[in-house]
Amino acid sequence: MDLPVEFIAEIKNIVPDFEAFISSFDNKPSRAFRVNTLKVSDEVLLGAMGKREAVPYAEHCYYLGEDEKWGNHPFHHAGLMYMQEPSAMATLSAFPVKGGIALDMCAAPGGKTIALSGMVDCLVSNEVNPARAATLKGNIERMGLKNVAVTNFFPSEIEKYGEIFDVVLLDVPCSGEGMFRKDETAVREWSKAHSISCVARQKAIIRSADKVLKRGGTLIYSTCTFSKRENEDVIDDFMSEFDYELVEPRGTVADFTAYLTDRRMRRFYPHLASGEGQFFAALTKRGGGESKPPKATKRASDKEVDAFLLDTIGKTLPYSEHNGIFYVPALPFELSGKVALGGVRIGRREGKVFKPDHNFFSAYGSEMYNFEPSEEELSRYLHGEELFGDRVGYGAITILGGAIGGFKGVDGRYKNLYPKGLRRNQ
Repeated sequence: MDLPVEFIAEIKNIVPDFEAFISSFDNKPSRAFRVNTLKVSDEVLLGAMGKREAVPYAEHCYYLGEDEKWGNHPFHHAGLMYMQEPSAMATLSAFPVKGGIALDMCAAPGGKTIALSGMVDCLVSNEVNPARAATLKGNIERMGLKNVAVTNFFPSEIEKYGEIFDVVLLDVPCSGEGMFRKDETAVREWSKAHSISCVARQKAIIRSADKVLKRGGTLIYSTCTFSKRENEDVIDDFMSEFDYELVEPRGTVADFTAYLTDRRMRRFYPHLASGEGQFFAALTKRGGGESKPPKATKRASDKEVDAFLLDTIGKTLPYSEHNGIFYVPALPFELSGKVALGGVRIGRREGKVFKPDHNFFSAYGSEMYNFEPSEEELSRYLHGEELFGDRVGYGAITILGGAIGGFKGVDGRYKNLYPKGLRRNQ
């Protein structure tokens, strides 16, 4: 691979074993996936996919072979797995994160959000770009996450909520040097000027994060670049102004990474471990005040929604309503403004008719009547066709016990409720 001359000049005195680092760019990029344990166990999924090598620094994560393609497989449609670059998995494995309310400020496409959602009580997953926010929302729905809300704010707009978050994750926009093997566009678009412009954005984003993080909370900063100015220098500049302390990373992650200026700020290099490129550091906030959370979510009541919940999952849930859409809130408080997903959508009213939402079947499918189709029936379902069975009423189509989508049984036919935009084209 022909790397930018100016990039080589900048990185030459930073990377250990520089010649091996440069040679690594001629290798294929590393690929991996995370098992979605909300829907399937590692044992069951690997039993169906075939055994493979575990990513040593991240739980429930496994390497993929160079030519493996799973993006259109039923396992992927059902949200049993999430493909992710291996070094990106290290960020949240490196530091102790548990409980509370979290914010992923630059979240798309969602790999780190998916990992973080399993570590905290509830999570606001934010993405400023509307198209990328739509991708983020789709991934969260596919994985069946119940505790994640999706917003579409600029980082500065989130400041209005005050210091309400226990954890803030910043996977900030960067010059993308760690993605060179994976994306040739990143090589072509790289320039020192672009890297310098990224620094200005990164410094603004991390200052917005400080305004919403509680005292004693954890701020996790990461990039997919090797640039010192975008990594250690941003952290050093921030800590010179704000009262934070760096967190010691777990040894399991430190064993596969290196550091440049401080052992608590880690660098993942493609020639030292199987992965691409990542920088990450965690900081604990010493100073700061306390803010009251926004107002509590207003609960709704609707006879048809109650009847639907009792019929499908045998219980009612606390739910809210917004513009005719009923949903199970992901947060204990109300978000306002550019909210793409406030929780798990149960369904909506169209006139006097209640129509359930795919999001509900993906998230709560394991709690309702399940129909596990044959391989041929599954293919037909993913193409939008009806199936046949004795169930009267709603149920979930599953594979390996994980819900893909819903159906409605009427007169021996299972009406297909899998959204048209998600169906296979061939």
